[in-house]
Amino acid sequence: MLKKRSEGKKMRNLLILGAGGHGHVVAETARAMQDSEGNPIYDKIDFLDDLKAEAIGKLQDLPLFKKEYQEAFPAVGAYGKRMELYTRAKRFGFDVPVLVHPEAYVSPSAKIGEGSVVLPKAVVHTEAQVEKGCILSIGSLTEHGAILEEGVHLDCGAIIKGSRIPEGEKIPCGMVIENQNMDRKEKAKN
Repeated sequence: MLKKRSEGKKMRNLLILGAGGHGHVVAETARAMQDSEGNPIYDKIDFLDDLKAEAIGKLQDLPLFKKEYQEAFPAVGAYGKRMELYTRAKRFGFDVPVLVHPEAYVSPSAKIGEGSVVLPKAVVHTEAQVEKGCILSIGSLTEHGAILEEGVHLDCGAIIKGSRIPEGEKIPCGMVIENQNMDRKEKAKN
């Protein structure tokens, strides 16, 4: 049974930009999030998508929903498209939240950029830095001091320890990266 939002609390509605598989994962994460009183964080969660019938509109319609939805979240797996949707949401005045599933652990000293999602059983440890637009999939580990640049996607069970992962990289399921601090220029040389 859902609890009612306390009097005086501001209504929060979320538009998820993309209704594919990742969009549904993001929606489940947003639905699982609760405030300190155990109430859902979001009053309403809907999709915009160019192909899916369940969407309430097309991605190009984003500005038309600004009065009803305060927040928008780019929920596509492809890095370039995800960051394009992030930029559009910001340009039209939407807040782009950080979504953290209640079964994930995020250290109080970690920093997570807006438009990032931390899925169940993922860990973001002490002083880790996760820039905007990142996806931290189920069971991934971002160890202390690691840096994930903009748009990084850690797939299920990926482990990053003592490393900097360059912008837009996708780290496959189960991969372990330890003590690598390569930026895109260094990577291009190799």
